[in-house]
Amino acid sequence: MTVEATRYAVELYGLPALLAGKRRIEIDAAVETLGDLARALLQACPELAGPVIDPELGWLQRGYVFVVNARFTREPTTPLSPGSEVLLVAAQAGG
Repeated sequence: MTVEATRYAVELYGLPALLAGKRRIEIDAAVETLGDLARALLQACPELAGPVIDPELGWLQRGYVFVVNARFTREPTTPLSPGSEVLLVAAQAGG
């Protein structure tokens, strides 16, 4: 089964936004999971490599978490669908 490219917008907060120089990155990629999106995000914004995303693993460093449709997660197998709301924040963010 082939996955078609879909546009995902990732909202950045804190250090990720400072490193990227913007608060939002739009990615056109064929992704099924959050892990796929993290690797696509790394390609779209290499400034995140190291401090935020481990370039060898293609996954978040400790201290960072995704929020997908208002749910905090560090699980790379989290499924995504077109229209998913995705934020990248420090794990300490939130109330």
